[in-house]
Amino acid sequence: MAPSRDANPSAYQEVFVNELRARREASGLSRNRLAAALGCTPQWIAKVETYEKPPSEGLADDLDTYFQTGGMFHRLWERHVVARKEGLVPSGFRPLIEAEKNTREMSIYEPLLIPGLFQTEDHARLVLGAGLRPEKADELVAIRMDRQSLLTQDDPPWVFLMIREAVIRDLHPEVRIGQCKRLLELMGELHISIQLIPTQAKVFHESGFQVLSYKRLPDVAYVDGAGGYGQMLTDVYDVRRLTLLFNVIRSAALSAADSEDLIREIMEDM
Repeated sequence: MAPSRDANPSAYQEVFVNELRARREASGLSRNRLAAALGCTPQWIAKVETYEKPPSEGLADDLDTYFQTGGMFHRLWERHVVARKEGLVPSGFRPLIEAEKNTREMSIYEPLLIPGLFQTEDHARLVLGAGLRPEKADELVAIRMDRQSLLTQDDPPWVFLMIREAVIRDLHPEVRIGQCKRLLELMGELHISIQLIPTQAKVFHESGFQVLSYKRLPDVAYVDGAGGYGQMLTDVYDVRRLTLLFNVIRSAALSAADSEDLIREIMEDM
């Protein structure tokens, strides 16, 4: 069977490969000779040149040193990594990731799943890995874990999360204890509030959403969509309606203290 070629290499990866091949051939180097000079295998060079494998940071640095390119290969590799990450994230979700970076306050309602910002790595792998090749799942999990640095940065935003009790009760047994512990840890942070919507509450909004607020910019909102086809909302009227809806739902939620007790109870019922 022929080796599989990456069907969607980034533009930066294509430039990287073209430059590698052009400089190698202009220097009269076979893959064997270049590999010997760099301290790698010719098979590795071949896989990069045929898009079977993406370039690594180490290869980029070695090529810069050997061909004295002033860091060109490393810059291409960095841009490829960014482009690769953006390409893996569903198009409808990318605006939210950008909007999160400078927010000062996030109000999140989630009726179906633990939001990605709060998932443990094991939970994220379970959610993201269904039906995917392990290497792609690894990349998606890494992106999700990187997003969570928002909660631990020097000046983190205030985060108000409301989730239905059923979300906790329906957690897969493999991840339930770890995920509950993670939520309890986050509830100890001064800038994070987590409240549960009890099963008996008359709250029937099936779609999750969140409102993001900024210091000097207008508020925006994001509404969840299946398969990553969510939507950013910027219209002032639409955002205000979701802000009001969040507060209405919050009136049916348990207190933070009662929510903590219920999470512990569910965790200990394993």
